[in-house]
This record gives sequence, C-alpha cells and structure tokens, in this order.
Amino acid sequence: VEKLITNYEKEKIMGDKNILLLLDRMEFCALNSTVLSYVKNMDRNKFHFDILVAANQLGSMEKQFSNEGCNVFCLCASTSDRKFKTKFAEFIQKRNKYDVVHSFLKNGMVALAVAKENEIPVRIINCSENDVAHNRKNNKNDEITHIVTTGNNNQSDNTAASGKKNADTNEINLDNNGSKSVNREISGVDHVNTNAAVTNEIDEGNEGIMVPNENKEEIVSVNKAVDVIEYEFNLDTAKEFRSSLGIDDNQIVFLHIGNISDQFNQKFSIEIFRELREVKNACLLFIGNEDNKKEINEIKFFKKYASRYGFEERLYFLGSMENLDKALSASDIILAPWKKTALSTALLAAQASGAKIFASDVLSEKINVTDTVHFLSLKKPARAWACEIMNFIFNEDKRIISTNNQIESRRHLSEHNCNIILRNGYDIIDNLKKINRIYEL
Repeated sequence: VEKLITNYEKEKIMGDKNILLLLDRMEFCALNSTVLSYVKNMDRNKFHFDILVAANQLGSMEKQFSNEGCNVFCLCASTSDRKFKTKFAEFIQKRNKYDVVHSFLKNGMVALAVAKENEIPVRIINCSENDVAHNRKNNKNDEITHIVTTGNNNQSDNTAASGKKNADTNEINLDNNGSKSVNREISGVDHVNTNAAVTNEIDEGNEGIMVPNENKEEIVSVNKAVDVIEYEFNLDTAKEFRSSLGIDDNQIVFLHIGNISDQFNQKFSIEIFRELREVKNACLLFIGNEDNKKEINEIKFFKKYASRYGFEERLYFLGSMENLDKALSASDIILAPWKKTALSTALLAAQASGAKIFASDVLSEKINVTDTVHFLSLKKPARAWACEIMNFIFNEDKRIISTNNQIESRRHLSEHNCNIILRNGYDIIDNLKKINRIYEL
C-alpha cells in the first residue's frame, strides 16, 4: 500500500463522476470482459474509472484497462485477508475523490462497509440471483445502496429465436465494403426492451414470487450480455488471425472456448476432432487460460493423444481469451461440449460472429437466442457428434473464407444474429443504460 500511495498523487481523475471498480483478479475472464465493455462504452466525459484489484498481483488485462484511460491499482490483499479493511480504507482516504464504488468481488459486502464509513454515496454490489437474498439480509446498516443482479430474459425462446422485433431499436447494417454501421446511444435514450426492469422488487428463484424489499437498496436486474459490435464477423480480422497461425483460407477451423478443465471438456472435443477423419483440411483451436501446472500437464496429455493418431500439428492452444473476438471471426464451427452451464456470454459472442455452434444439452436452451446453436447429448459418443458436424459441413458448406458466396453468407448471418441479440436485450448497451442511471445519481 505504501508503494501505491507514492503514486496516487501522480494520477489524475478527469470525469464529472469518479467510479471505483473492484475486481478479484485482473486475468481475462467473462466477468472482466464484461466490465471492460462497460468502461469502453460509457461516456468518458461524464465518468472516469479506476480499477482496484483485491489480489497480490495484477494480470493480463491491466494493459487493456489502462488503454481505456483507467488507473489500475493492486491492493495486495484479498477480501479474506485480515488486512483488507485497513488497506482499502487507506486507499480510499488517500484518493478521497470517488462518487461511486462498484464491487464485483465475491465478498463485496466487506468493501462496501469500508466505502460507507468513508462517506462514498453510491455503493453497488454485483451478484448472481442466488446471492441477492443473502446480500439483502446482511445489508442491515445500509452498506449497499444498489444491487445489480443478472436476471433472465422474460421472453419465450420462440420469440427470441424468430428475431421478431418487439421494441423499437437500432439495427446493425453492413455497407458494401462489409464495415460495421450502428447507432447506439446510451444517454438520454429510453431503455430498449428492458425485460428485467429497474425495481425495488425481485423474482426469487424461478417461481416468479415477488419479494417486497424492506431495505433501502435498489435492485437492478440485467441480462448476461455482450458487445455485439465487438463480436460481429469481420473478414479482414479473420484473414489476419488465420495468417498469424499459418492457417489457410480454405481450411475449416474449429474453436473450443473455455479454460483447460474437466468442466469445459477439452478431451471430448479432441475425441470429436479425431472422428472427423473425412475432414482433411481442418484444425482445432483452444482458447482459455493455461497458466497453472495442472493445465499445462493436461495440454501435454492432449498433444500426446493427438500425436498417437497423427493430428497433433492441427491443434492450436492459444491461451487467454483476450483475442476471443478475432478467434470467433476466424472460426467456422464452435465446439462447446461443456459439462456445466458456464460462459453463456461466450456463446452469445459466438452467435454474434455467425459461427455454427455445437453444444452439450446440459446448457440452457435460453442461450440459443438466434436459433443457431445445435444441442447434443454428452451421452452420445464422439462419433455421433462428428456425424452431425460432417452433415453440416458437407451439406451446407459454411466455411467463411473459401468463396465469395460463403463470405457473404457468413456476413449476413452475423448481421442477422447481431440484430436478434440487440432486439432481445442481450446487447451490453441495454445493461449500460441501467447502470448509467445509477452512476449519475
């Protein structure tokens, strides 16, 4: 902390409102990617963001937040550290400039208690629906002024998949050169399709029971969402990314998303790929963290397995999901044989890119917003998955770069999917409108 304090005076806070965002880590993950999207799309003339990481070190996303004009600090203490309160209080007192503290910490209450003691007026905690009741129960001293929780889109799956417009909204269009064109304004615009409204009540569980809010905190429900502009298909990006890996334009590219773990089931994707013997010009990319010893050993095992069957050179382990937008544009087919529901935002991003998705049926069908996710059972063998995929490849031939027709097909599918995501409230801008209103208090 002392080392950090010597640098505090060098930092400038330029916004009308100064926001402190609290994160558990600075590595690339779905949550941090969402937070970065918030920062990128907020009005920087109104808001300045500082990032404080409750960990012993910073990580791979420090540069990305810094490039957006954020001051990034490491507290060198987690919320479970007995010195956390003292260090965090010292940090706030030295800065003495924050209007809002927005906590994305797993144990955010302890941080907001310190924020209240230091008279920061707006104190927000981000949590899952399952944790809302717990946070409300423990908010006895009004440490929390707002709870932001991830809610469910209230539309039926059929409405979402059909793409029918249910609220006036801006649409993405491509000009003749394939560049992006969208007009999304945050400030001064009514909410677009706010399926989960700003309210002092909240649904409990899946039963639709409305629970009166006896405390003073306001509960804001948002959808899990992505920045569709970031993940829309881009041909130049696809070509550049493929070229950087030595992948030809006419190759079929498979992509598996998720950190190296049993939950994300990389082994099954490799087994599926092995069964795709008829697809000679294919390769398989893996994107997700591979930092610890266990993950590195898993990769060695995967490579040894692939080497035994003669396709090791067609596997690519890309590490952090920092380049997910580029990888999605460069890929034709997404493999998600995950064992648990996770990374739903990554599958939303994949749909925005126009890639075809084959996913396990343990995932919620609600994630199939665009009706382009094909669900298969993990009880089926890898060969059965491979047969479904080969049927798609040889009957529909959806490769993205080989011919002009395929390029145009991919562009239009991506544009179509982005518009469906926008219409149904899964674009990051819908969330920003709600959070923007809190920050302006």
